[in-house]
Amino acid sequence: MPKTPYTPAKRRFDLKFLLCGNSGSGKTHLCGTYTAGPVHFYMIDKGGQKTLDKLVRKRPASAPPITVDILSSREDTFSKVWKTLQDDEKSGFFDEMAEQNGLVVFDSLTTVNAKAISEITRLGGIAQAGPGRKIDMTKGMAQPHWGQLLNWMQALTSSLQDLPCACAATVHLFTLMDKEQRVVARYPSVNGQMRQVLGVDFDETYLLTSQAGSHILTMKEKGKFEAKTRVFEADSLRNVTMDAVAKAYCAGTTPKDGPKTRA
Repeated sequence: MPKTPYTPAKRRFDLKFLLCGNSGSGKTHLCGTYTAGPVHFYMIDKGGQKTLDKLVRKRPASAPPITVDILSSREDTFSKVWKTLQDDEKSGFFDEMAEQNGLVVFDSLTTVNAKAISEITRLGGIAQAGPGRKIDMTKGMAQPHWGQLLNWMQALTSSLQDLPCACAATVHLFTLMDKEQRVVARYPSVNGQMRQVLGVDFDETYLLTSQAGSHILTMKEKGKFEAKTRVFEADSLRNVTMDAVAKAYCAGTTPKDGPKTRA
């Protein structure tokens, strides 16, 4: 029986990005440079709020708005973050964002991972050792708790992958060193097995660094970090905007470097 030849569909901006880097590396800033459609932040990281303030003030008046759900309070649990996403899906919010070429930003996975651990320990009656207290190994997180954490985080990242619109998730960087202080590996800063499989649910995984007033976006494996790109022919880009990334993807090209120093 003859098979159907594959014909690439017309591209629209629906990529899923994992943006990994240390604080100040430009993760939130990159997302805010998207002006071709609305941008909505699920702001779970308090540090990202300060960058968001600057982005809103500098955003062109003609650009669609930046909106936000602020979920960074200590009282905002993993379950509340998850329910917010579910409610938005039921209301058709993500379909509306897709129709308007919008970008959804989840900032950050590192913080929501910490919220998940806090909630699991509370629900499981686990007593975490506080300052000045001895660790009781019988009261720590056991294997089932770590399995629960993995399930929660995988459910979250899988739901981001299934969104009909473009999505970017930020995550901090974890650096593993040997006893000689040599870098062995760099991973997304989440706990357990999730740090090895986190990139699976994203089309693009980029490492962001800051150097001499520039933001560098690395798209191929470098410095013990497994960055990846499925759609672009570039190893790295300097001071690129999300507008440029979206435009290049839809045109089937590769974005070029931005100005020598970022705005």
